[in-house]
Amino acid sequence: MKKSIIENREILHIEDGIHDTNLKSVKIFKTKNYEPKSPLIYDVCLILVLQGKKIANLANNSFTFDCDNYLVVPTTLPLECETYATKEEPFICLLISLDRKIMYDIIEKLNHDSFKNKDQNSFGIFSDKVTNEIEDVTSKLLDILESKEESNILANGVLTELFYRIAIGKNAKMLHKMFLEENKESKIAKALKTIHDNYKDNIDTDTLARVCDMSVSSFHNHFKKITSHTPLQYIKKIRLTKAKDLLVKYDYKVVDVANELGYDNPSHFSRDFKSYFGFSPKEAKASC
Repeated sequence: MKKSIIENREILHIEDGIHDTNLKSVKIFKTKNYEPKSPLIYDVCLILVLQGKKIANLANNSFTFDCDNYLVVPTTLPLECETYATKEEPFICLLISLDRKIMYDIIEKLNHDSFKNKDQNSFGIFSDKVTNEIEDVTSKLLDILESKEESNILANGVLTELFYRIAIGKNAKMLHKMFLEENKESKIAKALKTIHDNYKDNIDTDTLARVCDMSVSSFHNHFKKITSHTPLQYIKKIRLTKAKDLLVKYDYKVVDVANELGYDNPSHFSRDFKSYFGFSPKEAKASC
């Protein structure tokens, strides 16, 4: 994105943090602070960076999203992200939820033959180049976000164009697979939604395989290809990331968080938490 895309816009003067806009599906995130690698959960979204840079890590793979590259997360994933920002040049991005109905309609109409022979990583995440067309439609989106009336009337058309542009991107093959119901990738997406909707419960691999109508071995293999984790590792990461939010953002007691997440033993919870984050639940609470 050219810097001119945010010149003279209110977006430059908002406070740090996540902000709602006139569209429920679009949020703005801003920070002027460098943020070291830390766990975050992204849920079926497109991230357009207007200024600064961020790097998402999944296992041993890194995905850069900045003014030249956008990030697409077509399923829910726990990532470890590092943010590059300064007071002079804060990190600013649009967090856009992918509308499933719009995406289904677009992907059903695309010619998928052109994607068959394209190389593509198997993870449920990819970055791609910002084209002139994507920059233009992003500018349109920023324009309509300034007016509630324009947002209500024009949003569907602008977002449809934006989603079409990312759906024809060079690395969008995984996006297609996630939204085509006959694919194993879309079945794994269903399992991921089940995990996120029921992360407090005791979910096992057999149950998730049944949800996907897959054999346990096939489910396990495809799940790991897309998320880089086994199902049980993934569930643990989601629970621990949720636990940190409860401790830091909502001031829960450690024992209450352990109970909330289904741990029989608070000490076991504390060990898992420290192993994942590098600090104890009590230290997390003390930092807030």
